Amino acid sequence: MKKVIKYDGTKTFMYPNGAIATKERVLQDFPAALTFTHIIETDEAEEVCFAVQNLSAMRGIYNVDTSLTEEEAITKIEEIINTVPEQEVSAEERIASALEYQNLMSMEDVEV
Repeated sequence: MKKVIKYDGTKTFMYPNGAIATKERVLQDFPAALTFTHIIETDEAEEVCFAVQNLSAMRGIYNVDTSLTEEEAITKIEEIINTVPEQEVSAEERIASALEYQNLMSMEDVEV
């Protein structure tokens, strides 16, 4: 499960490549991280920094209500990120599967 937290520059993280993400490093990589509200997508222990993202942009991407407070919006985004999407099989995939099965079954009748 991933956690989403507000970035405030007080915590040191590790990037997925193993580099240490100090406040200075984060600001070097993401200069606006403390100018505008940014969030960190991290692990449950809040050690690895998977992503640094602008909160307003993420509200727009995930259609999070703008009337929610920052804390409520962050909680909602975390909920959305951790929701496993239902995998609906399309009509094309069902047809392809049926045709593949039909072909395999017809191969049994062929004598070599």
